[in-house]
Amino acid sequence: MSTRHRKISIVILFVIPLLVLVSLTLPHFTTLQTGEDVILRTEPIAEEDANENYIVLRYEIEKVPKELMADSLVSRLKEEAELGQTRVFATLEKRNGVDELVSLSDKEPTEGVYLTGWLPQTTEREYRESTHYMVNFTLDRFYVPKKGHRVAAGSIQDGTTTAHFKVRDGHSILREVVTK
Repeated sequence: MSTRHRKISIVILFVIPLLVLVSLTLPHFTTLQTGEDVILRTEPIAEEDANENYIVLRYEIEKVPKELMADSLVSRLKEEAELGQTRVFATLEKRNGVDELVSLSDKEPTEGVYLTGWLPQTTEREYRESTHYMVNFTLDRFYVPKKGHRVAAGSIQDGTTTAHFKVRDGHSILREVVTK
């Protein structure tokens, strides 16, 4: 192998992993720098939500009433298809300092703040019997940093808990959890 080929091989060996690393981290940093501030209200934390090292936060926007679902999404959910998941977009609007769900659609919004999530496929019967749907927005878990520290669910449940996110193009990053 010539010296020229060795140099090219070494460059490829180091450049490709660097490009992969940059492509994985760039969206995260872009969201942190240019994302919109979003405050979401959490549901009350139950005993089973508190574990030894983390708390599982469930957000009010994850419980979507049927009235907020777009007609095209409802039609798509009722279609005869294999059970799976449908990609959905939740449009948010700030009201009284907290972001609330305005609508849920299967079409990506062209403007405004929105989150991307997944909604399980349903049947006609399930749709008629349900008053709301649970959407997975893959929002972060809140991690208690002190190892072995046990969080008492009752101490958090008494107050109002909100989570501060940075959101850009449907992707979110948890910044802070506040209990009042």
